[in-house]
Amino acid sequence: MAIRWGVIGCGGIAARRTIPEFKEMVSGAKLVSVMDVSADRAREVASRFGIPHFCTNEDELLAQDLDVVYIATPQNVHCRQVIKAATRGKHILCEKPMAVSLKEADEMAKAVAKAKVKFMLGFCMRNNVYNLKARELVQAGKLGRLVMGRAELTCWYPPIPGAWRQDAAVSHGGSLVDMGTHCLDLLEWIMRARIVEVTGFQDLLVQEYKTHIEDTSTIVARFANGAHGIIDNYFNVPDASAQNTLELQGTLGSIYGRGTIGQDPTGNMFSILQQSETVYDANQVRNVEATREEYHLKGIGLYGQMIEAFSRCIEENREPPVTVEDGRHSVALVEAIYRSSKTRRVVKVAG
Repeated sequence: MAIRWGVIGCGGIAARRTIPEFKEMVSGAKLVSVMDVSADRAREVASRFGIPHFCTNEDELLAQDLDVVYIATPQNVHCRQVIKAATRGKHILCEKPMAVSLKEADEMAKAVAKAKVKFMLGFCMRNNVYNLKARELVQAGKLGRLVMGRAELTCWYPPIPGAWRQDAAVSHGGSLVDMGTHCLDLLEWIMRARIVEVTGFQDLLVQEYKTHIEDTSTIVARFANGAHGIIDNYFNVPDASAQNTLELQGTLGSIYGRGTIGQDPTGNMFSILQQSETVYDANQVRNVEATREEYHLKGIGLYGQMIEAFSRCIEENREPPVTVEDGRHSVALVEAIYRSSKTRRVVKVAG
């Protein structure tokens, strides 16, 4: 029997990426209802993608014959919507960030556990084929002892009338919350190590938003395995110049990705690896051609993969790849980073 899906918040990323990839890629599941606070938007999305039902409130959507809901609304309503969906016995795929506070994250986790439904957070950038390859190489020990990881995601995001991401009361943050959460998760997932300490800067340097959210976020982190991390996210760098970089450094070499962090399943990546640790060379000769390996991989839609994976977890009663505990940890990371920026101190991440 096909897994039946509904969407809460069918504009934005749902209409641009998730619903089109759902319709094109996903087997064994069907989309039966979409909801948005704008009736015109809900009607248009339902018509464009051949979805039989649309509505403008969560209660009507949750009253449909659904197994699972995809929540793609602003983060300030995630807590209420997740709890409502769990109470109605629906499995939940929720866009990041999970919540705007640890208190909310704990309330959501409690509701999910009580209802015995599955919850998955939408860290879809793990699905990029190059990020998967990087993780495979790291976990196989090809880099030796990990030393440093860097993840960068930037874009040009000028003031836009009505943009909820630019309203601090809704977004509770800027480039860190919107893009940095993906980067933090990617590094932890690739290294298979949690971030335990953070410091850094959050500034509004260029854009003239109506409320104060950062357009410039630069973070330094320490992982539980001792490695360092750099996470940089900017709303003020032109799209055409942004490299959206992944870099991993270890005692046996390095991995460099370009364009592998973002909504597209594309990019390019190469590694410079050796079999054993090198000896000291005072001349610092860098002849890498013999050990440089380019990777040419074919990616598929990140969001379609996310829908397919969660559908299979429900069918097979398996733990989702991104859990409610992962979501809570992500919220704890963001809180620690903002606290560090405010106090100008290194902050330990809450357990």
